[in-house]
Amino acid sequence: MNLIIATSSTKFAKELKGKLQEANCNVLDIVSCVEDLITCVSEKPDSIDGILLKTDLAKKNNDYRLEVLSDVVLSIRKTPQFEKVIFTVLSDYPEGHPLLAEFFDMGIYNFFTRNGIEFTVNNLIESFKNPMSFSMAMKYRTVNKEIPWRRDLSKPHSLEVKFTSSRPEVESEDPAKANADLNADLESPKTPMDFLAKTKIPKSSISLPKFPVGEKGKEPIGDDWMFEKSETLTTSNIPVVGTVVIGVASVEKHLGATNTAISIAKFISSAGNNVALVEANKNMDFDRIHSLIEGETITLSESEFNFNGITHIKYRDDMDLGIVYTKYQFVVMDIGDIRNSPFKEEFNRSHIKCVVASADEWKFHWIEEFLLNVERVEDLILLVPSSDFKTTNDLESRLKKHVVYPLEKHSNPYEVPAESGEVYQQILRVYLKNHGLKIKGKHLLLTAILGACVTALGFVFFN
Repeated sequence: MNLIIATSSTKFAKELKGKLQEANCNVLDIVSCVEDLITCVSEKPDSIDGILLKTDLAKKNNDYRLEVLSDVVLSIRKTPQFEKVIFTVLSDYPEGHPLLAEFFDMGIYNFFTRNGIEFTVNNLIESFKNPMSFSMAMKYRTVNKEIPWRRDLSKPHSLEVKFTSSRPEVESEDPAKANADLNADLESPKTPMDFLAKTKIPKSSISLPKFPVGEKGKEPIGDDWMFEKSETLTTSNIPVVGTVVIGVASVEKHLGATNTAISIAKFISSAGNNVALVEANKNMDFDRIHSLIEGETITLSESEFNFNGITHIKYRDDMDLGIVYTKYQFVVMDIGDIRNSPFKEEFNRSHIKCVVASADEWKFHWIEEFLLNVERVEDLILLVPSSDFKTTNDLESRLKKHVVYPLEKHSNPYEVPAESGEVYQQILRVYLKNHGLKIKGKHLLLTAILGACVTALGFVFFN
């Protein structure tokens, strides 16, 4: 696979190039400005498989020239010999930005943003091999109208790029004439080599937004964001010995991960096991649950509380999972939306990985995106609340490699319905059995010791 890395940060590009080459992926070139991109694609019309485009490419000083970047990409997309080149966008801007909406309208669906699909080398390469689906990218189509933008997205673009020479040139001329000449050339190309780089930018039609440093929500993220230190808690080297860790995540917010985690913890507790339920997210739901249980209207300061046979451990910045792992047979982690959880690594190394999902066909893209954010996807167990076996069987057939279970609808998670209990019994059967055997083993050892004592006493008494 032959790729081009397009970003104004050459340091970032060189570091990424090294990582791609380690993965046996060829980087044809690194371009650091939008004009160089035009030249680069013109010189390699038949050898480019994909372009990694970072949204800072058109940056000059403090001017990010986002509309210029959009128009250049559009013109490349419209050129016949580049129509099969796959673009992957590494965005310094969140969902709702007009630039991403324009890229979406061009048929570009590969986006990496903060709190989106995890940007790793493997995911990057996969985006070129198997581009992300239309439904996964739909969220980038909606525009936040509060973000300043040069034009109404429903109006024609005012900048076009015409490929007619080997070097880009900037010309100032009448905008109407420039666009008329360009459209004529695009509609009747003479030969493939007519599409070499030349840029015509009608200056009078360009009014670019400025993004002052420090203006909330508009400043770009640093160039090293891919390689920066994660907020994930450093817990991956904490040994989990004799403790079964069950991670409960969800493919999207508000699907019932907390209810499911409580229900699983209650099932384990009812079977006579020592269990902790850890709030592995920053939603602070456990504080509210604790207040409701105690009949209080204020947040209680305690970091943990016991209810219904379960130790609930609230999220705190200084929480120590090492201590939790040494005190409990089972630890259920309520991770929720994994994109925003500092416990992502803990989910990846959980003994049982439960994923709360929806079986609705129009929400399947949530599952697709989730699978790109976790490791060892073959270990995942999907749980679908308020579902039936037919619906989950259909979802399982579509996924092919994952087990899917329905969960009975219930409003009180501390009361486990019979059908849900059967599901938990199924997914926990190995670990519940092992813990049961350990208990039985202790009883067998005690019986053996008592038997030996009785035999010894009998020998002494009768002799």
